[in-house]
Amino acid sequence: MMPMKLICIGDSITYGYGVNRSQVWTKLMEIKLNVEVINKGVSGDTTGGMLSRIYYDVILNNPTHAIIMGGTNDLIWNVNIHQIEANLAAMAFQIMQNNIIPVFALSIPICENIVQKKWGFIGRFDNINSDIIKLNQWIRTFSENYNINVINFYPLFYMDDGNIDEKYYIDGLHLNRYGHEKMAEIINLEDY
Repeated sequence: MMPMKLICIGDSITYGYGVNRSQVWTKLMEIKLNVEVINKGVSGDTTGGMLSRIYYDVILNNPTHAIIMGGTNDLIWNVNIHQIEANLAAMAFQIMQNNIIPVFALSIPICENIVQKKWGFIGRFDNINSDIIKLNQWIRTFSENYNINVINFYPLFYMDDGNIDEKYYIDGLHLNRYGHEKMAEIINLEDY
């Protein structure tokens, strides 16, 4: 049996914007699972950009599994949610057609009050979390229909009172090292 090799394709949350390379969730997952993990996150990328690089960044690297995590930047740029869904579906289908096991990772919540100050110039953040919830729900439903595993990062960053725990964020959008540790903690080999 071929040893597990994971490629993670996504945006700045996958890349680990603002965090030391050794502290990014993908690196922590590699150490925890004792498998090869290749981080193909690109800060600022959209699902359209991810789809355009799926062949070179995922398929040509011949992994056993590919974790797909994206859509938040699309929502910030006001891309139609149906286009985001189509891009994610196309990625999953291309991955499966190449005998690679897809896994979706659900997007994390955004601290709307903090992120507007730092990143307000790039797009809209009002009601971003309700849009992320809608997209995450679509990913769950799509994944159930195609028997694709899902890693649910979204609830990790909420406190018991229903507020987002800001201590895990650098700027309301990106996670600090403790947020990345929290993501790596919930990933298990049995999930794949």
